[in-house]
Formats: sequence, C-alpha cells, structure tokens
Amino acid sequence: MKIISSYGVELRKQNIPIRQTLEIYRSAVRYLVEVYESVWEELAQIENSKKRFNAAEHLVHTTKRNPARFDFDFCFPKMPSYFRRAAVQHALGSVSSYR
Repeated sequence: MKIISSYGVELRKQNIPIRQTLEIYRSAVRYLVEVYESVWEELAQIENSKKRFNAAEHLVHTTKRNPARFDFDFCFPKMPSYFRRAAVQHALGSVSSYR
C-alpha cells in the first residue's frame, strides 16, 4: 500500500508583484470602460464580435497605420499586448452587458 501525504504552506508577502499587476489591470479596465461607454453607439453597430474587438482595440492602441483616438498607450505605456487585449475584452464585456 502506498502512503501519500500532503500539507499546505502559507507563503507570506509573496503576492506583492501580483497585487501590483492586478492594480494596473483594474485601472486599465476602468479607463477602457469609460472610453467604450462614450463610443458605445458606434461599437454596437458592429455585429461580428471579432470585428468589434478589433475596432475597440484600434480606438485605444496606436500602430503605424492607425493613430488611436484615445490616449490609452500614453496612460499605460509598455503594456504587453496580451495584457492589453485581456483588458479590452473585459471592458467590452462589461459595457455590452450593461447596455
């Protein structure tokens, strides 16, 4: 018979970087919700969810071909793309559920 044991260990003060990352994410989502609420009539006309997401991202993210209408990149510089896209998706979901 095999004996397996396990135990839990509390890690103290190990989640400080995660907490700081979560603060940045929440403030980005808060900013994006305000932006998307202000232009929701424009975004609501787009039926396809992928196209709506792309349009929403183009509103706040500057590229070579696309100047952003809102200064998200200035408020949150060097934000990784996967992190920005998660915040955009979260904000779009919040605004579309509310409206």
